[in-house]
Amino acid sequence: MASLQDLKTQALQLSTHERLELMSAIVSSLQNTDIPSENWQYLVQRPHPWRRQLAVKGRKLLAATVWRDLVANNMTPEEAAENWDLPTAAIQEVIHYCETHQDLIKLEAEEEQQRLQERGVSFEPHSAA
Repeated sequence: MASLQDLKTQALQLSTHERLELMSAIVSSLQNTDIPSENWQYLVQRPHPWRRQLAVKGRKLLAATVWRDLVANNMTPEEAAENWDLPTAAIQEVIHYCETHQDLIKLEAEEEQQRLQERGVSFEPHSAA
């Protein structure tokens, strides 16, 4: 059986179109599990060519963006709610969604990083001159 690193190396050798098809198939398989779908009050699906994670209703704001900010800045849900001008219940829903969909969020982050690298975006820190 191939390791995850081997599979990643193989996937990076595919064309962008082939990677999109592969990612779509993986995301579909993650979404088509026997886990019952949840009714989200504050989160919705946004049309996107390859991204499947949910976004905050009424905003162009991915759930993972809020979640990563909360975690990175060690915020309480109340602090995050104030920071993002959202109800605390929305933050609680974002936390629940992101914690239960970490594989999807990680997969999409990796895909976005790869796409940016293909466009020449550098992720290396620049030293101050």
